[in-house]
This record gives sequence, C-alpha cells and structure tokens, in this order.
Amino acid sequence: MKIAFTADLHLTASQTYPERYDALENILEQMVEGGLSTLIIAGDLFDETSQNYAEFDKLCSKYKDIKVLVIPGNHDSVLNQQEVTAANLEIYSEPKLHALAENAPPFLFLPFKKGKTMGEFISGFASDLEENNWVLVGHGDWAEGYEPNPFEPGVYMPLTRSDLENFKPAQVFLGHIHKAMDKGKVHYIGSPCGLDIRETGRRRWLIYDTVTGKINSKTVDSRVIFFNESFVILPVEDESDYIKKEIAERIKSWELEEEEIPKTQIKVKVYGYSSEKRKLMETIREAFREFTFYKNWGPDLTEVSVAEDINRAEISNQVSAWIDKLDWDTINNHPSKELILMQALKVIYED
Repeated sequence: MKIAFTADLHLTASQTYPERYDALENILEQMVEGGLSTLIIAGDLFDETSQNYAEFDKLCSKYKDIKVLVIPGNHDSVLNQQEVTAANLEIYSEPKLHALAENAPPFLFLPFKKGKTMGEFISGFASDLEENNWVLVGHGDWAEGYEPNPFEPGVYMPLTRSDLENFKPAQVFLGHIHKAMDKGKVHYIGSPCGLDIRETGRRRWLIYDTVTGKINSKTVDSRVIFFNESFVILPVEDESDYIKKEIAERIKSWELEEEEIPKTQIKVKVYGYSSEKRKLMETIREAFREFTFYKNWGPDLTEVSVAEDINRAEISNQVSAWIDKLDWDTINNHPSKELILMQALKVIYED
C-alpha cells in the first residue's frame, strides 16, 4: 500500500490565498493519476484565522475515491469531525493507533496538544507497538537536528531522540516546520505551497510504501514559487559584470523549467559597497527582467553604501578572494562566508 503525505497548508478562504488550494488539488490530481487512495495531512491544514471549512469539505467530496485523514496542528487544534461532512474525510482530534490496511504497519496519529510531548502519548500505546513496525504521524518539534521555526518561538509538542530509541518507529512523518527536511527516519514533509517569500523553492509531498518502506518525494505544481535572495557587492573594476555573473549563477542554481519562470516571484537584497549605486540598480533589474518582484518591491539596496576609495576597494577584493578560498563549515550555526565578508567590509570601510 502506498500512502501520500502533506502538511501545513494553512488554508483560509480560497479567494484570499487561492494558490494554497491549488497546491492541495494538484496533490490530489497526482494521486488519482498514480492510483493512490489515501492522503494523510499532518497538521495545520487550516490557518488559525479560518473558521469555515466548507471549501475544503467540498474539495474532498470532489475526490471521493481518496480517503483524507487529518490530524489537527497548533494552528487548527480545535478542528474535529463534527465540523466536516465529506464521507471520505476523517479528523483525528485525539491520539489513535490506526490500521490502514491488512499486513501494513499501524499508524499512530498524534494531533497537537499544547503543553504535551509526543513521548507522553506514545508511551500509552507502547504495548501495541512492535519495534520498527509502526509509523508515527505527528505535529510538533523534532528536538534534535532540525531548524526551528523563527516565526513560532518556543517548543511545540516535542519528539526526542530518546522517544525514537525507546519506541523504535519505522518512520516518522511530522508537520509544523514548513521547510522540507529528512534526517534519518524523521521527515518534515514541508508546506506544499510557499506561504510567503520566506518559504522558497519548489515544494513537495511524500509517498510512503508500507511494503518496501521506501519514501518518494513528488513535486507540487503550485501557482507560485518564491525565491528570497541576497548578494554582496564589491567596488570591483566592472561592477556590472560582477553582479550579472553572480545573478546568473544564482538563477541557474534554482534549476527552473521554462514554464516555471512566469510564476516565480523574487525578493532581492544587496549588501556591500558600490561606486555607482544607480547603475547597480539598473543592472540588477535587467538581470532579473524575466521574473516578478514580490509585491513589486524591487531590489533592496538600502544596505549598499557608495565607495570611491580605490585603496580600500583593492583591500576588500583581496579579502573577498581569501574568504572565498576558505574550507568553511556553514552547518551547526557557523556564519556563512557571505556574513564573514560583510563583517570584513565593515572593518575596511567604516572609520
């Protein structure tokens, strides 16, 4: 049996954020094409501002051959079965061990509960959990090895390494962190549609094969793709060529298909020192001419200062080349090369 997973759609009214409904429907359409019949949504299906679930209810009824199983997250913790009508839609507002199919490992659904840990609830089912033969679906924080959500400080229903060692699930699928991440047997599915410019790149949904244990990632064909980029500019001999090359390399790294360019929205911020700030702005706009700027904000050059001292310019170029050669570990909260360069430029240019 193959099970589809998504999370963190944060649906509101479709006229407010239609791209979120489009992303969900694209997943459902791909499921129909692939012959999949079960979708699990790991929390935050709705945004906390949403009190009307009728549109989602109607969408589920449209895909009546797909069973949609939902656990509430911290944004929709009040969601329950009494508020929906679609026959193929089930809301698990309380923890439950669910056998989805014969000869498939059971799934333990853990909806978000404020002030609780996942381990507290798992322990209550321990006698029914066969080591490495059950699947956890929850909504909260993986306490080790994840990137916390800076917009939701604090700890949300954590899962610890001790929980994994003690109860030994085969796989763990979590909602709450919108960035897709896979670390060992723990998988943050990620939001299927960027909620704003901070959630960048293509988005995904997952397929879990209960027989082989394999997990496949599928791309969501969403209405919008966000990229939030920053650049450091130096007062080099030809700034235009320098920044155009940097931008071309960045665009190449996005690996976009031609048809994805029109729906890509970007935010660009530039730091550093320039000898011709106006020309720099014109060059950046031209280099990104195929793309739409998020909310029509345009390139942000507020952190770019004018530099005309040729001696300091030469020093900054030499320092930049030296930093670029560093074999630098950017993991484990170490500063990036870009941040190191910015601090060095401040020392060079600020009296």
